[in-house]
Amino acid sequence: MSTIAKIIQDLKKHRQPNGVEEHIIPSKNKTRFEDMELQNPFAVANFIIKIAMEKDNPVTNLKLQKIMFFLQGYCLSKYETPLIDGTFSKWRYGPIEEDVYRNFKNNGARPITYEYEIANIKDGIIHVRTVKMDRNVLNSDVANDFEKIVENLVAIESWKLVEMTHLHSSWKDYVDKINTHEAKDYTNEEIKECFIANKKMIIGEYNR
Repeated sequence: MSTIAKIIQDLKKHRQPNGVEEHIIPSKNKTRFEDMELQNPFAVANFIIKIAMEKDNPVTNLKLQKIMFFLQGYCLSKYETPLIDGTFSKWRYGPIEEDVYRNFKNNGARPITYEYEIANIKDGIIHVRTVKMDRNVLNSDVANDFEKIVENLVAIESWKLVEMTHLHSSWKDYVDKINTHEAKDYTNEEIKECFIANKKMIIGEYNR
């Protein structure tokens, strides 16, 4: 079956009567933990946004970026493999996943109260798809771990999360290049080490 045909088949499976679909974007590369795959950055962002809204503490774009970064670090630390199929740039206020940042940029400093969606028209009907992480992730114990970590991070002020990234050598050693927009993206090792340096704050009372 061709890739296009498979995508169409998947859309049909997830279609709901009202034209709203829950869309799970196929990931590109397999990870090494429990046969799971790298997740689309927007799927991980939606996972965080949804938890934050459920806790009546919606995240800003700035906080969203830091939580995504530390989730990436958690997976690199615990499983030696990333969660997100994307890169993190070194910006003035810490790590940024640029695609997700640009999508929510117009939100400014306001809390994000909606999930990222994709819309298309087929047979004259508008289909709206919410981007979700793969089911084998969402239905696993790993998702429970992610949820507890996100809950802890959502409760931390944005400025504190920025400070946590700024105090680590992966950011502070490159301030001059960051200020001139010449800094290279974070390496996986830098992300992992930044998480480890802040693990006590990130994990809190939750410890696996």
